[in-house]
Amino acid sequence: MRYDVAVIGGGPSGAVAAAILAHAGLETVLVERNLDNVKPCGGAIPLGLIEEFNLPAELVEKKLSHMRARSPKGRVIGMHMPNGYVGMVRRERFDRYLRDQAGKSGCEVMEGLVSSIDRQGDSFIIKTLNDKLPPIEARYIIGADGANSKTADQLHFPPNELKVIAMQQRFRYTPAIEKFSDIVEIWFDGEVSPDFYGWIFPKADHLAIGTGTEDHKHNIKALQKRFVEKIGITARPYLDEAAKIPMKPRRSFTGDRAILIGDAAGLVTPANGEGIFFAMRSGKLGALALIDHIKNGSPLDLYEKEFRKLYAPIFFGLEVLQSVYYRNDRLRESFVAICADDDVQRITFDSYLYKKMVPAPWSVQMKIFSKNIYHLLKGS
Repeated sequence: MRYDVAVIGGGPSGAVAAAILAHAGLETVLVERNLDNVKPCGGAIPLGLIEEFNLPAELVEKKLSHMRARSPKGRVIGMHMPNGYVGMVRRERFDRYLRDQAGKSGCEVMEGLVSSIDRQGDSFIIKTLNDKLPPIEARYIIGADGANSKTADQLHFPPNELKVIAMQQRFRYTPAIEKFSDIVEIWFDGEVSPDFYGWIFPKADHLAIGTGTEDHKHNIKALQKRFVEKIGITARPYLDEAAKIPMKPRRSFTGDRAILIGDAAGLVTPANGEGIFFAMRSGKLGALALIDHIKNGSPLDLYEKEFRKLYAPIFFGLEVLQSVYYRNDRLRESFVAICADDDVQRITFDSYLYKKMVPAPWSVQMKIFSKNIYHLLKGS
């Protein structure tokens, strides 16, 4: 089987890329290891993503404009998003819809776990475990196969330097937890996560509760158990989920006739662990750059340059925030206190909705800067 492009991985990044490539007339195959896979994920997406990809209303189970930030000492800051909302999606439905869109665009969707990728002249030869699929030959390859990307390993991309292990549990609504059904809650608490945060995300028929910590550093099951205890939930979860999340872009995610997108490229933001937006945006940018490369001979690395131009400031800013405020509970307490500021909330939400750094008046910048210095000194 010979194709112009093989996309390895059928999550949001791979499905978006495959749909665009097939729509442009390129012979495209999408290889997903398990078409029934449920990716452990909070499933929060911003309004800007919903609009850009014209996502149908039925995929967005809840539209939430209120959230709470909770400090280690139990201080709760209410936050309101006046100009938009956080959309809650369920990954099994969301991913299936995106793969279906790729199939409708002309992409061939297959199930198989990639075991090897070899170069043969100007092509790649892709084989699957136990030869579930006949060998696939493709002129170009896109790795969209997650934090532990086989594509990246086989094609010798720089490694993902930092990973977080995240665990999430799903709970059916009961009268005791119904109070969380219409609000997002984020816990900045060392008992819940010593170096990340815990989350409570409501869905249509269940509550998703999870936490994360740097891989191999702490016992994620113990942290999750403590989180559920602190919330006061006594019910049993009906589903446990866990996955590794990359927390820093690879030093390079463009190679010879190959690119990485989404988690495979390490495109998950520090501090908040947001990945779906950057997965779909990288899938789109990568596919468009590959089409231009094939049809017009433009450099393939324009994809990576464009992505970094658009989003490097966001990644850098969130990396600084995490390194400064997530170090101990005194600093987390200070961080939550800063979240009470109306200007901080407005800038944060305006930037979140469309992933653009929103400038603030000089007086507001100075006020926020002064508050940061005060709380940093207090927290230290």
